[in-house]
Amino acid sequence: MTEQTTGQSNVLKFRTLIDSDPALQAEVSQHVGNGTWNAASIIDLANTKGLDFSADDIVDVLDEDDELSDFELELVAAAGVSCNDDGA
Repeated sequence: MTEQTTGQSNVLKFRTLIDSDPALQAEVSQHVGNGTWNAASIIDLANTKGLDFSADDIVDVLDEDDELSDFELELVAAAGVSCNDDGA
């Protein structure tokens, strides 16, 4: 990844938290389904963990990092995910 913004760095920290916390995985899963993910809800959830980023930061990280975690692969396999950006 080229030069990271603070938001992109926070996305990576949130991914690490998700990978290590089954309860957080369950919460994130509630905001992913029917082929979309609700960026605003995921961002709100990250904010509760002290991490601030935008939907663009999420997309930038996923575009740059072609290696998904096991949890992310499960989400994609289950839904064929695209972003539902509710103005976040």
